[in-house]
Amino acid sequence: MTRHTLQYKVFNLLEPGLGKDKLSKAIDFVIMGLVTMTVLAVILESVESIGGRYGAFFADFETITLSIFTVEYLLRFWCAPLKYPEMSAGKARVKYFFSFYGMVDLLAISPIILALVFPNLDLVIVRILRLMRFVKITQYNNALQDLFQAVYHERRSFFSAAYIFALALLLSASLAYFAENEAQPEKFSSIPEAMWWSIITLTTVGYGDVSPVTAMGKVVGAVTALLGVCSVALLTGIVANAFSAQLARKRAVFENAILRALQDGVISSSERDYLHKIRDEFNLTREYADAVFEKYVKDYGDHKIKQPKIDD
Repeated sequence: MTRHTLQYKVFNLLEPGLGKDKLSKAIDFVIMGLVTMTVLAVILESVESIGGRYGAFFADFETITLSIFTVEYLLRFWCAPLKYPEMSAGKARVKYFFSFYGMVDLLAISPIILALVFPNLDLVIVRILRLMRFVKITQYNNALQDLFQAVYHERRSFFSAAYIFALALLLSASLAYFAENEAQPEKFSSIPEAMWWSIITLTTVGYGDVSPVTAMGKVVGAVTALLGVCSVALLTGIVANAFSAQLARKRAVFENAILRALQDGVISSSERDYLHKIRDEFNLTREYADAVFEKYVKDYGDHKIKQPKIDD
């Protein structure tokens, strides 16, 4: 086996969604399982009775998982040229290092790096970094990737909504300060202090630890609450529309791929594999894929199609 062949096989095994064999899927599940268990271990360690009794076990488990994540990171770094084939090997590895998922993978092994560089580092910081490993699951979860992509595509709408929220926060906090400062100087001692009340009111959380007592303060509170409902509804609508648009884009890409495959009247094995790939990548159901395929088969005429389904 040549070096390039080995690199290609390792790349296909590590990259989510690329490997088609059981070993590739098993590796995905193992990594997700280890991430989940390490986060659970950090949570359980914080319970004094559990952490004191099973501290040695947690330490050994952390050593094992750190070793696995370190090997995984080094292999991904080695295979980076296959992830970015348009670049030279050096530039591809640099791009992976500074990419979002590259930083996430580095974050997963950061405790061992920090322990070597800073032996007396605060354990609280190390625990927070270990909890951040949960972000690694985004590589294997299409829903989270869809959320990030949807937010990115609707970033202008989000910025507009964020601006409106920031404006409401500033105005309500300022008005609440001027209305309540004399009546409650300990709770509304400044505009930044009033922002706490404004945030929990705008987000409709309402802890109840701070509330207006003056007539003007109550008017400001009522208006702030209404603005909060509108802000939450606006952000919720943007997220819902973004997800809907994201799904529509994926379906359009899939349908266009089917149309291109049917142009010559024959679905070749490579075209079928490509349709399988994008269907799995976009997390589309087989029922939907079959329905769309059969629709276009009917449009083109059944006699032109030699491969009746893409899910054989």
